[in-house]
Amino acid sequence: MDSGKIILTDKELSLMKKSNISLTKVGASIDDFKEGFVIPLTQIKKSYSSLDQGIYVVKIETRDGHLFSITTANARSLGKDGSVNLNELIISTILVANNIKNVSSSSNFSRVEQDPNVCGYCGENFDPGWKYCKKCGKEL
Repeated sequence: MDSGKIILTDKELSLMKKSNISLTKVGASIDDFKEGFVIPLTQIKKSYSSLDQGIYVVKIETRDGHLFSITTANARSLGKDGSVNLNELIISTILVANNIKNVSSSSNFSRVEQDPNVCGYCGENFDPGWKYCKKCGKEL
């Protein structure tokens, strides 16, 4: 088992492995993190919390068949709250990234689709009961 950091962005989940580097002075140490795995959010198939041998872990399945297990357990807790929170963060980040991608990819939105009470010809707001626009005179 390796300790490290988890970096979650809107594009990828990075697992940074901690290497043990200590300086010669007593009590002086430095944390050197190197990139272990980078998982693009589009490649994550499933993320869920699980109880594995008495310790709570977050399992991440990728579309190419890899399975990653991440635990937030330490000497004081089994990591239940941490694994639930981490799983929720991963899932919500994936959902937000997918929603942003879907909204930006659909470029055929027009002003009429966004607000049905706006004239499609001149952009004037109108009452839903009107049949003609008061600004340009076109039929609504």
